[in-house]
Amino acid sequence: MIKQSLIINWAEAIFEIAKEKNKVKEYCEILSELLEIFKENAEAIEFIANRNILLETRLKFIDLIFANKIEAELLNTLKLLVERNYFGSIIYILSEAIKKIYEQLEIQNGVIYSTQKLDDKLIKKIEKKIELKINQKIKLENKIDNNLLAGIRIEVLNKKYDFSLKGKIEDMKSIILTNRN
Repeated sequence: MIKQSLIINWAEAIFEIAKEKNKVKEYCEILSELLEIFKENAEAIEFIANRNILLETRLKFIDLIFANKIEAELLNTLKLLVERNYFGSIIYILSEAIKKIYEQLEIQNGVIYSTQKLDDKLIKKIEKKIELKINQKIKLENKIDNNLLAGIRIEVLNKKYDFSLKGKIEDMKSIILTNRN
């Protein structure tokens, strides 16, 4: 992995491109999709970052996958990361760029824990309900928690919303103990 300062510099450069083109929201969506693609395909990162493979081959691979699918500036940024041998840190760079965009758009990050991957439509629905509750825009990332038996748990803005079976049992336990006295 490259130094944190380089990650921040690359993220800042991507953010500045988004601002210059007046496409901050669009870039946020594209960067989020790229992040998911690379998180789910670590072998692609390994291939693209592998210095033993000809640079030309790795750049063609980037073109093959992303040409005509993402903005030319983002495509060129990916290629530049390959050329400078920083592509191994792409997940960190994209995450930092998204974080900067969220700050600009005043969106808070949160996590929704579940026993299995949730549908994007359901996540959007839950985001809307929580946004109304806390009066703040949020973006929830779905993470699998094998300790949950059923339901979901949400963490955003240092608050926890527990809609899991375990949470319901804890609530019932608390009520019983309170009413005992």
